[in-house]
Amino acid sequence: MAALRLVALDPDTDGGHCPAVIVDDATGDLLFQGPQVTSAEELAAVDGLSPIGPGEIVGRIPARMRDVLLKALTEEADADAGTQELR
Repeated sequence: MAALRLVALDPDTDGGHCPAVIVDDATGDLLFQGPQVTSAEELAAVDGLSPIGPGEIVGRIPARMRDVLLKALTEEADADAGTQELR
C-alpha cells in the first residue's frame, strides 16, 4: 500500500470533494485531486503546449490554492533538502 500524505487542501473546502495535493512518501510523486478538464477547447490548448499522452488527464487546481500549495511544496522541499539531486 502506498504511503500517501496530504500536503495541501483547498482552503475554502466544505469538507467534501475538495481539490487537494497529496505526496507519495515512497517516491516523492505528487498526486492532484480536483476537477477533470473536459472542455474540448481547453484540452486542445493544453495539447498544443504539451501533448496529452494515452492514459493522461488534465486536472484543475483552483487559483485560491496557490498560497497553500506553495507553502506545502516549500516545506516538502525543505524536508528533503540534501536527499535529492536538483535538476
